Amino acid sequence: MPESFTDKRSPQNFSTCNQLLTVSNKKWIKAVNTISLIEKIPGDVPGFECDVYFDTSKNYLQVYHDSAGYMELNFEAILKVYQTRKLSASIWLDFKNLSAANEKKSLNYLIALRNQYKLQNKLIIESSSPKSLQSFCDSNFFTSFYTPFFNPYSIKEAELIKHLDSITSALKQYKVSALSGYYFQYPVLKKYFPNYPILTWSDNSNISLVSNAFNKILLDDSHVKLVLFP
Repeated sequence: MPESFTDKRSPQNFSTCNQLLTVSNKKWIKAVNTISLIEKIPGDVPGFECDVYFDTSKNYLQVYHDSAGYMELNFEAILKVYQTRKLSASIWLDFKNLSAANEKKSLNYLIALRNQYKLQNKLIIESSSPKSLQSFCDSNFFTSFYTPFFNPYSIKEAELIKHLDSITSALKQYKVSALSGYYFQYPVLKKYFPNYPILTWSDNSNISLVSNAFNKILLDDSHVKLVLFP
């Protein structure tokens, strides 16, 4: 992992959304999107991720990753198992469709769930829309800006600069608690936006020496707050 990507941009520091998040261990479970999975995860798991969409007509979060995996699963069904099993894990919500159109309704919905299931300081709201995350920050949610997709190792400098400028523009306007992106984006996010903790995800291969070595780097780096594994 090279330390230098471009010298045409320098590290930036902006005000963050300074909200608390309970983190006892940075190894979390990725894509707990079914009842069978929430029933099977270890009782002492520190945290897990759910992929969610807000349905404005039904006024609740549906749990699924994409259209190919669509299902009529209410996020509250996940929380009922969570409560029955007496789990204490924090929950990362990958909010796929957060927008101005559903921001207010989804915020009120999640505040109600946070109170009902005692999830204070245990929810991450992640979105590619930092503007829509602002109201969640103002309501004491830990938020993460899902940065635009790019692979710094396979693009030219001009394209990298374009992505850095896009992220910079968003962070100048809106406060977020953290930045999230693919594991190969982590060195760039760390270098150019050093005051934001990083949330990322990786493979959990036991047969790849490269994967194991990279995962050790992620887990040992204090700049990385959380890593999702399958």
